[in-house]
Order: sequence, then structure tokens, then C-alpha cells
Amino acid sequence: MCIRDRSWDPGLIRPEAVAERVGELGFTLVMEEEQPETVVEMALTGMHCASCSSRIEKVIGNMDGVSSAEVNLAAETGRFVFQPSLTSRRAIREAIEKLGFGAAPITTSDSHFSQQQRETAARLQAMKRRLIIMLALTVPLLVISMGEMMGLRLPQILNPHHDPLNFALAQFFLVLPIMYLGRSFYLVGFPALWRRAPNMDSLIAVGTGAAFVYSTWNLVEIALGIDPMTRAMDLYFESAGVLIALVSLGKYLETRSKSHTSDAIRQLMQLTPDQATLLVDGEQKMIPVDEVEAGDLLLVKPGERIPIDGIITDGRSSIDESMLTGESLPVAKQQSDMVTAGTLNKNGALTIRAEHVGQDTVLARIIRMVQQAQGSKAPIAGLADRISLYFVPSVMAFALLTGLSWYFVGGAAFTLALRFFIAVLVIACPCALGLATPTAIMVGTGRGAQLGVLIKSGTALEMAEKIDTIIFDKTGTLTHGRPE
Repeated sequence: MCIRDRSWDPGLIRPEAVAERVGELGFTLVMEEEQPETVVEMALTGMHCASCSSRIEKVIGNMDGVSSAEVNLAAETGRFVFQPSLTSRRAIREAIEKLGFGAAPITTSDSHFSQQQRETAARLQAMKRRLIIMLALTVPLLVISMGEMMGLRLPQILNPHHDPLNFALAQFFLVLPIMYLGRSFYLVGFPALWRRAPNMDSLIAVGTGAAFVYSTWNLVEIALGIDPMTRAMDLYFESAGVLIALVSLGKYLETRSKSHTSDAIRQLMQLTPDQATLLVDGEQKMIPVDEVEAGDLLLVKPGERIPIDGIITDGRSSIDESMLTGESLPVAKQQSDMVTAGTLNKNGALTIRAEHVGQDTVLARIIRMVQQAQGSKAPIAGLADRISLYFVPSVMAFALLTGLSWYFVGGAAFTLALRFFIAVLVIACPCALGLATPTAIMVGTGRGAQLGVLIKSGTALEMAEKIDTIIFDKTGTLTHGRPE
């Protein structure tokens, strides 16, 4: 018999007593030691708003064996703590994919970061190209549809009073490419709606889709000669086009801002050289730093940065350690002294025996801590995530109730009720709510790292707001890391 879950208080009943009692009944009790929990970090794709990240946290957090699920929308990463005997990395990844998102384990922080930066840059370029075309089409669409209201005179061929069909067709053919370029709203929003997990894209898709379908129906009636003047004044193509263009602009600015939050990590990574000089039987050989192994002898020339943590076996020099300690003056180093990756060798050649390489160096641990801090959640973020999880479905229900109330109770025309329905859907957007806190944490911890202040987590950053007194305990002087 195997008992996995302990159902007694070990402070009151000893496990040995339970085993003895089971033995008296003719059975053998084998106590399995509790396995340590496993932590896996994953790169997540396909998230578009706070409700997306909240849904992943809720579903994965409710899986058997998962004790913690944290998703950072701004960093597009997830951190999951689970019991290997009850679930697995594969099960977590498959559960995320069933929700309509992509997930891939982060194996090496440096390579993942570089890949993420390249993907973000490519995505930004693609978004920028689409946005330029959208805005170029949106301006004439807005002028044609609203020009007369703004005091502009339209050509006779596009004037709704003289040629309502051309007036409607011009808007129709201008909005089609805008909707095609913004098709991600529909490809993501509607499937999320069918899965009963609506997100911000669902709001945009339903609102602009309703405006487009209604306007297209009016276009058909204009072509059939059914009260064309009235129908021409009841088109909402510009609403769909302008909304898609403006929300796309917001997404582009948001993505660009997020890409700048990792500048501090990039600067830290640049402190480590790409190449190292390996000494083999007195011969010098240039190799990638990733290939350096513990025990290798490396030559570091004056003016070069030290690639690993190690011990000096030959030579003496002055090392600029300001990136690590803030000490403004170089520190004298000689045989048997420790040196740290990323510090700068000033004026003497050194032979160093590698002790810690790759992800085990002090600099790598600093980078990892900054990344973890940027991906951590402050306590206030939990409240925002819980609100955003229920926000979107509530907005959709409220928008529907608003439209129906104006139509059936208020006696408003269908077009006016539709306008209120669309307005509620589009204006009520939870993105700012869900992005504000994680973006602030990423910017704050990143800026701190640039200034030499390492912030351990989002919780520590939130608690720092309450600090009113700081006591420095340091031998020597507080400096900027350079002599003045």
C-alpha cells in the first residue's frame, strides 16, 4: 500500500505509529519521500491583454500538482511551480496550448533573451509597415465619411447627396484592406469568444464586425435603390476602420515601449566578451566564451574584460570593478586573487584559471536576478489580474444590455442602439489595467540595474514606496563608480 498524501498531523501522530498499526493489519506501509517541487519558466506567445495572462494563471494554477502560476504580460513569460509526481512540463505546455496560446520552455536565459529581442524587433517592423498602410487608408476614409460635417467639399462623384452608391462603395473599398491588415483582431478575438474566454481582441472584433456588417447591409440596400439617401447617412465603415487603426497604433506603441524595458539587461550582457583567449601548452587560441570550461587557463590582456569568474595564476594588474562594487578606483590584483566576469583589466596581462563559467558567474546571476525581478508580480498586480479576468465578459454583457435597453425600453432607433453597443465594447478596454503594473516593474527594475541598484522582486519594489529613511553601512565612501 502506498500513501502519497499525508492526512494526519505529524506533530500529534508519528508516521512510525501509523506504519506499526498498518503492519498489525497484515500490510506493509512504504512511506514515499516528498519530491521537491520543480520550477519551469516558459516563453508565452499569443497574449494580447490582461485577461489572457489571467486566464493562463487561473487554468494552470488549478491543475493538480501546480502550487504557483505567475504570468507576466509585459515580459511574455510564465513561471510555474509544480510537483513532478502529479504533473509535468509537457502537461502544463499542452494545457496552455489548449487555451490558444504558445508555450516553450526557456532553457538558457541568454539565448532566449537574444531570440526574444530579435523576434520583438521583427514584429515591430511588421507592425510598423501595416500601421503606415492603415493610417494612409484611414485618413481618406474619414474625410469621405465625415468631410461634410467638417466643412469639406467632396467631389460630385463622392457626394452622398448626388451619388450615394459611390459614396458607400468608396468607404467599403477603403475599409476592406484596413480590416485585412488588422485581421489578427478577428483571428484571435472570435476563437477566444468561442472558447468562452473573451479578451480585448474579442471586444474589438465584435464591435467593428457589427459596424461593418450593418454598413454592408445598408450598402446592398443602396445598390437595390431602397431609400439610398437615408441609407447613405447610416454607414459606419469609418468607425470600423478608425478603431482598428487606432488600436493598432496603441499596440505598436505598447510593443515598442516593452522592447525598451530590457535595455538594462542588454547592457549587462554586453559586459561579458564574446571571445576568450585559451592557453593550451603555451599556445594562445581564441574560442567563444560559451566553450570555456572550469579549469581552463585564460589569458586576459590589458584593456580586455574578464570573461569568467576565476583565480589569477600568473601576473598582476589593476582591475576596474566599479560595475560590481561601485568602487571608483581600480583594485590591485595579484596571484591567488579572485576576479569576476565583466570587470575590466586595466594595465597588466593576467593568466586566470576558470572557476565559474556560463550561467554560474556572478554577472550571470545578476542578470538572472534582474530578469526574475522584471518577471515578478507585485502584490497589487494580483488585484488587477483578478479584475481583468472577469472584466471582458462583464463588458460584453453590459454592452449587449445597453444596446437592447436603448432599443426596446428607450425606444431608440436600431442604429442609435447599435452605436451605444459598439461604444461600450470599444471604450471599455482592460489593457491599461493589466499592463500598467508589470510594465512599471520592468521599467523600474531595469532602470535600477542601469544605476547599479539591484531590486530583488516586484514585492520589494512595492514595499520600497513606504521607505522614509535609508541607513548606509559601508566602509569608505559612497561613490558614483567613477572618481570626481
